[in-house]
Amino acid sequence: MRSKFQLSHNGYMNRLLTVLLACVSLPLLGQDLTLSRGFPKPDFLLHTELNDEKPHTVLGPMKTDSQGRTTGSFAVYGSSSLVQVTSLSFSGDGKSLVVGSTPGTVDIWDMETRTRLGSFAAGSTVALSPDGRLLATDGNDIRIWEVSSRKVLTRMPWGGATIRRMSFDPSGTWIVVRANGKNDTVYDVKAGQEIVSLTNTQEAEFSRDGLIVIGGNAKRVISWSTKDWSQTRDLSNGPDYVTRFAVNPSKDLVIVGGPNSARLMRLSSGEEVAKLGTGYTNFAAFDRTGSLIFTYTASGFGVWDTAGKLLCSAKDVGNGTMALSDDNRWLAASPVGGGRDVTLWKVENIFKTCTKS
Repeated sequence: MRSKFQLSHNGYMNRLLTVLLACVSLPLLGQDLTLSRGFPKPDFLLHTELNDEKPHTVLGPMKTDSQGRTTGSFAVYGSSSLVQVTSLSFSGDGKSLVVGSTPGTVDIWDMETRTRLGSFAAGSTVALSPDGRLLATDGNDIRIWEVSSRKVLTRMPWGGATIRRMSFDPSGTWIVVRANGKNDTVYDVKAGQEIVSLTNTQEAEFSRDGLIVIGGNAKRVISWSTKDWSQTRDLSNGPDYVTRFAVNPSKDLVIVGGPNSARLMRLSSGEEVAKLGTGYTNFAAFDRTGSLIFTYTASGFGVWDTAGKLLCSAKDVGNGTMALSDDNRWLAASPVGGGRDVTLWKVENIFKTCTKS
Protein backbone atom coordinates (compact mmCIF):
# COMPACT_ATOMS: atom_id res chain seq x y z
CA MET A 1 0.00 0.00 0.00
CA ARG A 2 1.29 3.41 -0.89
CA SER A 3 1.04 6.34 1.51
CA LYS A 4 1.21 10.01 0.61
CA PHE A 5 3.06 11.97 3.27
CA GLN A 6 2.23 15.63 3.77
CA LEU A 7 5.17 17.26 5.53
CA SER A 8 5.08 20.71 7.06
CA HIS A 9 8.53 20.56 8.64
CA ASN A 10 11.48 21.40 6.38
CA GLY A 11 14.18 18.78 6.70
CA TYR A 12 12.02 16.05 8.23
CA MET A 13 11.90 14.21 4.90
CA ASN A 14 15.67 13.66 5.15
CA ARG A 15 15.29 12.37 8.69
CA LEU A 16 12.44 10.04 7.76
CA LEU A 17 14.15 8.68 4.66
CA THR A 18 17.31 7.96 6.64
CA VAL A 19 15.31 5.81 9.04
CA LEU A 20 13.16 4.13 6.40
CA LEU A 21 16.02 3.21 4.08
CA ALA A 22 18.06 1.83 6.95
CA CYS A 23 15.40 -0.42 8.39
CA VAL A 24 13.69 -2.20 5.51
CA SER A 25 14.92 -5.59 6.68
CA LEU A 26 14.14 -5.10 10.38
CA PRO A 27 11.15 -6.48 12.29
CA LEU A 28 8.68 -3.89 13.55
CA LEU A 29 9.15 -2.50 17.04
CA GLY A 30 6.45 -2.08 19.62
CA GLN A 31 6.63 -0.43 23.00
CA ASP A 32 8.47 -2.64 25.48
CA LEU A 33 9.05 -1.60 29.09
CA THR A 34 10.12 -5.09 30.17
CA LEU A 35 12.19 -4.85 33.34
CA SER A 36 15.62 -6.47 32.95
CA ARG A 37 17.50 -5.55 36.13
CA GLY A 38 15.12 -3.82 38.50
CA PHE A 39 14.59 -0.56 36.61
CA PRO A 40 11.39 1.09 37.91
CA LYS A 41 8.28 1.68 35.86
CA PRO A 42 7.53 5.29 34.83
CA ASP A 43 5.96 7.47 37.51
CA PHE A 44 3.45 9.03 35.12
CA LEU A 45 2.58 9.75 31.51
CA LEU A 46 1.97 13.10 29.83
CA HIS A 47 -0.70 12.31 27.27
CA THR A 48 -1.77 14.41 24.31
CA GLU A 49 -5.00 13.52 22.51
CA LEU A 50 -4.61 13.53 18.74
CA ASN A 51 -7.46 13.99 16.30
CA ASP A 52 -5.75 11.53 13.99
CA GLU A 53 -4.30 9.21 16.63
CA LYS A 54 -5.01 6.30 14.31
CA PRO A 55 -3.65 5.73 11.72
CA HIS A 56 -0.13 6.66 12.68
CA THR A 57 3.58 5.96 12.10
CA VAL A 58 5.77 4.35 14.73
CA LEU A 59 9.54 5.03 14.72
CA GLY A 60 11.86 3.01 16.92
CA PRO A 61 15.28 3.84 18.41
CA MET A 62 18.40 3.59 16.27
CA LYS A 63 20.21 0.27 16.61
CA THR A 64 23.20 -1.58 15.17
CA ASP A 65 22.72 -4.78 13.14
CA SER A 66 24.93 -7.90 13.14
CA GLN A 67 27.19 -6.34 10.47
CA GLY A 68 27.73 -3.19 12.51
CA ARG A 69 25.45 -1.03 10.34
CA THR A 70 23.26 1.62 11.89
CA THR A 71 19.58 0.81 11.49
CA GLY A 72 16.20 1.92 12.75
CA SER A 73 12.73 0.47 12.71
CA PHE A 74 9.29 1.70 11.81
CA ALA A 75 5.70 0.64 11.33
CA VAL A 76 3.05 2.44 9.29
CA TYR A 77 -0.60 1.86 10.09
CA GLY A 78 -2.85 2.77 7.16
CA SER A 79 -2.04 6.26 5.93
CA SER A 80 0.21 8.25 8.23
CA SER A 81 0.08 11.40 10.33
CA LEU A 82 3.84 11.11 10.99
CA VAL A 83 3.31 12.20 14.59
CA GLN A 84 6.31 11.26 16.70
CA VAL A 85 8.33 12.98 19.45
CA THR A 86 11.85 13.78 18.24
CA SER A 87 13.06 16.30 20.86
CA LEU A 88 12.65 16.90 24.62
CA SER A 89 14.02 19.80 26.68
CA PHE A 90 13.57 20.80 30.34
CA SER A 91 14.03 24.16 31.99
CA GLY A 92 16.89 24.21 34.51
CA ASP A 93 14.55 23.94 37.49
CA GLY A 94 12.62 21.05 35.96
CA LYS A 95 9.33 22.95 36.14
CA SER A 96 8.80 23.15 32.37
CA LEU A 97 9.15 20.58 29.60
CA VAL A 98 9.04 21.37 25.90
CA VAL A 99 8.27 18.58 23.44
CA GLY A 100 9.08 18.82 19.74
CA SER A 101 7.22 16.46 17.41
CA THR A 102 7.07 15.76 13.71
CA PRO A 103 5.86 17.12 11.41
CA GLY A 104 6.43 20.38 13.35
CA THR A 105 4.52 20.83 16.62
CA VAL A 106 5.73 22.19 19.95
CA ASP A 107 3.99 21.28 23.23
CA ILE A 108 4.77 23.14 26.45
CA TRP A 109 4.09 21.31 29.73
CA ASP A 110 3.96 22.51 33.32
CA MET A 111 5.65 19.73 35.29
CA GLU A 112 4.28 20.97 38.61
CA THR A 113 0.65 20.52 37.58
CA ARG A 114 1.29 18.05 34.73
CA THR A 115 -0.84 20.16 32.44
CA ARG A 116 -0.17 21.19 28.87
CA LEU A 117 0.09 24.97 28.66
CA GLY A 118 -0.29 25.05 24.92
CA SER A 119 0.79 23.87 21.49
CA PHE A 120 1.84 25.73 18.37
CA ALA A 121 3.33 25.03 14.95
CA ALA A 122 7.10 25.45 14.87
CA GLY A 123 9.99 22.97 14.55
CA SER A 124 10.40 19.39 15.67
CA THR A 125 13.83 20.01 17.25
CA VAL A 126 13.60 22.22 20.34
CA ALA A 127 15.73 23.57 23.17
CA LEU A 128 14.56 25.38 26.31
CA SER A 129 16.84 27.89 28.04
CA PRO A 130 17.86 27.07 31.63
CA ASP A 131 15.63 29.85 33.03
CA GLY A 132 12.69 28.57 30.97
CA ARG A 133 12.18 31.97 29.34
CA LEU A 134 13.49 31.25 25.83
CA LEU A 135 12.75 28.49 23.35
CA ALA A 136 14.76 27.58 20.25
CA THR A 137 13.16 25.80 17.30
CA ASP A 138 14.46 24.58 13.95
CA GLY A 139 13.12 25.00 10.40
CA ASN A 140 14.10 27.19 7.47
CA ASP A 141 15.82 29.32 10.11
CA ILE A 142 16.57 28.93 13.81
CA ARG A 143 14.09 30.90 15.88
CA ILE A 144 14.36 32.09 19.47
CA TRP A 145 10.93 32.52 21.04
CA GLU A 146 9.82 34.18 24.24
CA VAL A 147 7.89 31.38 25.91
CA SER A 148 5.38 33.57 27.78
CA SER A 149 4.23 35.53 24.74
CA ARG A 150 5.21 33.03 22.02
CA LYS A 151 6.77 35.88 20.08
CA VAL A 152 9.85 35.37 17.94
CA LEU A 153 12.69 37.47 19.37
CA THR A 154 15.53 36.40 17.07
CA ARG A 155 15.96 34.61 13.76
CA MET A 156 19.23 32.98 12.77
CA PRO A 157 19.75 32.08 9.10
CA TRP A 158 20.28 28.39 8.51
CA GLY A 159 21.83 26.59 5.53
CA GLY A 160 19.31 23.79 5.13
CA ALA A 161 21.14 20.82 6.73
CA THR A 162 18.83 18.80 8.99
CA ILE A 163 19.30 19.91 12.60
CA ARG A 164 19.58 16.95 14.96
CA ARG A 165 19.78 18.68 18.32
CA MET A 166 20.24 22.09 19.97
CA SER A 167 21.07 23.12 23.53
CA PHE A 168 21.71 26.30 25.52
CA ASP A 169 24.73 26.86 27.71
CA PRO A 170 23.98 27.16 31.47
CA SER A 171 23.78 30.97 31.30
CA GLY A 172 21.41 30.99 28.31
CA THR A 173 23.87 33.20 26.40
CA TRP A 174 24.80 30.75 23.65
CA ILE A 175 23.22 27.87 21.82
CA VAL A 176 25.06 25.03 20.09
CA VAL A 177 23.45 23.59 16.97
CA ARG A 178 24.24 20.08 15.72
CA ALA A 179 23.32 19.21 12.13
CA ASN A 180 23.91 16.47 9.58
CA GLY A 181 27.14 16.90 7.64
CA LYS A 182 28.25 20.10 9.38
CA ASN A 183 30.57 21.11 12.17
CA ASP A 184 28.66 22.15 15.28
CA THR A 185 27.89 25.87 15.34
CA VAL A 186 27.63 28.18 18.37
CA TYR A 187 25.35 31.24 18.19
CA ASP A 188 24.90 34.28 20.39
CA VAL A 189 21.25 33.99 21.40
CA LYS A 190 20.49 37.69 21.90
CA ALA A 191 22.32 38.98 18.83
CA GLY A 192 21.37 36.04 16.63
CA GLN A 193 24.89 35.87 15.27
CA GLU A 194 27.24 32.94 14.72
CA ILE A 195 30.06 32.98 17.26
CA VAL A 196 32.14 30.03 16.07
CA SER A 197 32.08 26.88 13.99
CA LEU A 198 33.70 24.11 16.03
CA THR A 199 36.15 22.49 13.62
CA ASN A 200 35.97 18.68 13.42
CA THR A 201 33.35 18.68 16.15
CA GLN A 202 29.92 17.06 16.16
CA GLU A 203 27.45 16.27 18.97
CA ALA A 204 29.07 18.86 21.25
CA GLU A 205 27.85 19.29 24.83
CA PHE A 206 28.35 22.13 27.31
CA SER A 207 29.69 21.14 30.72
CA ARG A 208 27.37 21.91 33.64
CA ASP A 209 29.55 24.85 34.68
CA GLY A 210 29.57 26.17 31.09
CA LEU A 211 33.37 26.46 30.99
CA ILE A 212 33.95 23.94 28.21
CA VAL A 213 32.25 22.35 25.23
CA ILE A 214 33.22 18.82 24.29
CA GLY A 215 32.54 16.93 21.07
CA GLY A 216 34.48 15.29 18.28
CA ASN A 217 34.40 12.98 15.30
CA ALA A 218 35.56 9.52 14.20
CA LYS A 219 39.20 10.44 14.89
CA ARG A 220 39.27 12.95 17.74
CA VAL A 221 37.58 13.96 21.02
CA ILE A 222 37.97 17.73 21.31
CA SER A 223 37.39 20.15 24.21
CA TRP A 224 36.82 23.86 23.64
CA SER A 225 37.08 26.72 26.13
CA THR A 226 33.99 28.95 26.12
CA LYS A 227 36.15 31.84 27.32
CA ASP A 228 37.88 32.34 23.96
CA TRP A 229 36.72 29.27 21.92
CA SER A 230 40.21 27.82 21.77
CA GLN A 231 40.86 24.08 21.84
CA THR A 232 41.96 22.94 25.28
CA ARG A 233 42.24 19.19 24.67
CA ASP A 234 42.48 16.89 21.65
CA LEU A 235 42.31 13.14 22.30
CA SER A 236 42.42 10.16 19.97
CA ASN A 237 39.06 8.59 19.11
CA GLY A 238 37.64 6.12 16.66
CA PRO A 239 37.28 4.39 14.43
CA ASP A 240 33.51 4.96 14.77
CA TYR A 241 31.64 8.20 14.17
CA VAL A 242 30.05 9.83 17.21
CA THR A 243 26.36 9.95 18.12
CA ARG A 244 26.43 11.39 21.67
CA PHE A 245 28.66 13.01 24.24
CA ALA A 246 28.23 13.63 27.96
CA VAL A 247 30.88 15.25 30.11
CA ASN A 248 31.67 15.42 33.84
CA PRO A 249 34.90 17.42 34.29
CA SER A 250 34.80 17.24 38.09
CA LYS A 251 35.25 13.46 37.90
CA ASP A 252 37.50 13.60 34.81
CA LEU A 253 34.98 11.57 32.79
CA VAL A 254 33.40 11.75 29.35
CA ILE A 255 30.96 9.40 27.63
CA VAL A 256 31.55 8.93 23.91
CA GLY A 257 28.62 7.31 22.16
CA GLY A 258 28.88 5.76 18.72
CA PRO A 259 27.17 3.22 16.46
CA ASN A 260 28.71 0.21 18.24
CA SER A 261 28.97 1.20 21.91
CA ALA A 262 28.97 3.91 24.56
CA ARG A 263 32.44 4.26 26.06
CA LEU A 264 33.31 5.82 29.41
CA MET A 265 36.69 7.58 29.12
CA ARG A 266 39.05 9.75 31.15
CA LEU A 267 38.69 13.33 29.97
CA SER A 268 42.35 14.08 30.72
CA SER A 269 43.93 11.12 28.93
CA GLY A 270 41.37 9.36 26.74
CA GLU A 271 41.85 6.13 28.70
CA GLU A 272 38.81 3.87 28.39
CA VAL A 273 37.25 3.06 31.77
CA ALA A 274 34.36 0.86 30.64
CA LYS A 275 31.83 0.15 27.91
CA LEU A 276 28.34 1.27 28.87
CA GLY A 277 26.20 -0.83 26.56
CA THR A 278 26.65 -2.00 22.98
CA GLY A 279 25.22 -0.87 19.66
CA TYR A 280 23.97 2.55 18.60
CA THR A 281 23.99 5.14 21.40
CA ASN A 282 20.74 7.14 21.38
CA PHE A 283 21.25 8.89 24.73
CA ALA A 284 23.94 9.49 27.37
CA ALA A 285 23.99 11.70 30.47
CA PHE A 286 25.48 12.15 33.94
CA ASP A 287 23.10 13.01 36.76
CA ARG A 288 23.70 16.28 38.59
CA THR A 289 25.54 14.63 41.48
CA GLY A 290 27.89 12.87 39.11
CA SER A 291 27.22 9.52 40.82
CA LEU A 292 24.93 8.02 38.15
CA ILE A 293 25.25 7.58 34.40
CA PHE A 294 22.33 7.01 32.05
CA THR A 295 22.74 5.45 28.60
CA TYR A 296 20.34 4.16 25.98
CA THR A 297 22.05 1.94 23.42
CA ALA A 298 20.83 -0.85 21.16
CA SER A 299 21.42 -3.27 24.06
CA GLY A 300 18.93 -1.33 26.21
CA PHE A 301 18.63 1.46 28.74
CA GLY A 302 21.16 1.30 31.56
CA VAL A 303 21.93 3.06 34.82
CA TRP A 304 25.61 2.81 35.78
CA ASP A 305 28.00 4.00 38.45
CA THR A 306 31.09 6.00 37.51
CA ALA A 307 33.26 2.86 37.55
CA GLY A 308 31.14 1.40 34.75
CA LYS A 309 29.15 -1.05 36.89
CA LEU A 310 25.61 -1.70 35.64
CA LEU A 311 23.14 -0.96 38.45
CA CYS A 312 19.85 -1.57 36.65
CA SER A 313 18.46 -1.70 33.14
CA ALA A 314 15.44 -2.05 30.90
CA LYS A 315 15.22 -3.61 27.47
CA ASP A 316 13.40 -0.72 25.78
CA VAL A 317 12.14 2.56 27.23
CA GLY A 318 11.14 4.47 24.10
CA ASN A 319 12.02 5.59 20.60
CA GLY A 320 15.47 6.88 21.59
CA THR A 321 14.42 10.45 22.41
CA MET A 322 15.22 11.20 26.07
CA ALA A 323 16.06 14.11 28.39
CA LEU A 324 17.32 14.53 31.94
CA SER A 325 16.42 17.70 33.84
CA ASP A 326 19.41 19.66 35.16
CA ASP A 327 17.92 19.82 38.64
CA ASN A 328 18.02 16.00 38.82
CA ARG A 329 14.26 15.67 39.22
CA TRP A 330 13.05 14.09 35.98
CA LEU A 331 14.04 11.64 33.30
CA ALA A 332 11.78 11.82 30.24
CA ALA A 333 11.37 9.49 27.27
CA SER A 334 9.10 9.26 24.27
CA PRO A 335 7.44 5.83 24.17
CA VAL A 336 7.47 3.96 20.86
CA GLY A 337 4.20 4.65 19.06
CA GLY A 338 3.19 7.21 21.66
CA GLY A 339 2.30 10.07 19.34
CA ARG A 340 3.20 13.17 21.36
CA ASP A 341 3.09 11.32 24.70
CA VAL A 342 6.01 11.46 27.15
CA THR A 343 6.80 9.06 29.99
CA LEU A 344 8.41 10.47 33.17
CA TRP A 345 10.48 8.98 35.94
CA LYS A 346 11.43 10.71 39.18
CA VAL A 347 15.22 10.48 39.37
CA GLU A 348 15.05 10.02 43.15
CA ASN A 349 13.00 6.85 42.60
CA ILE A 350 15.50 5.62 40.02
CA PHE A 351 18.31 6.28 42.50
CA LYS A 352 16.54 4.42 45.32
CA THR A 353 15.67 1.44 43.12
CA CYS A 354 18.94 1.11 41.26
CA THR A 355 21.30 1.62 44.20
CA LYS A 356 19.72 -0.98 46.47
CA SER A 357 22.40 -3.34 47.71
